[in-house]
Amino acid sequence: MTKKMFDKDKLRSTVAQQDAALVNRFDKADSILLKSPEPAKELKPAPQKSSVVRDTFSMPLDDYTRIEELRITAAREGRVSTSKSEVVRAGLHALSALNGQQLVEALGRLEKLVPGRKS
Repeated sequence: MTKKMFDKDKLRSTVAQQDAALVNRFDKADSILLKSPEPAKELKPAPQKSSVVRDTFSMPLDDYTRIEELRITAAREGRVSTSKSEVVRAGLHALSALNGQQLVEALGRLEKLVPGRKS
């Protein structure tokens, strides 16, 4: 086998170039990793979703059909889908806008029901 002869000057220049490239890479990495963090933007807390409670209650047939009539009225006015739950909740919001005396009068107009399930 023949011994390869290396030109020492070329070898030194190549090593020097590699050293310079390595130092350049470390400088770039340091500039990215060690730069001061940007001030954090103030984050707004996400709106908390209210929990949903499932319940069962009784009502006279007239009131139950009134819910359906209100759903149909909403559909005629352009609200495509309104659930029974939304109608009941809207009624609760409307009742909460009344003062105490008006609320008592509205509750007094309701038909009294026997609590519990039919047997």
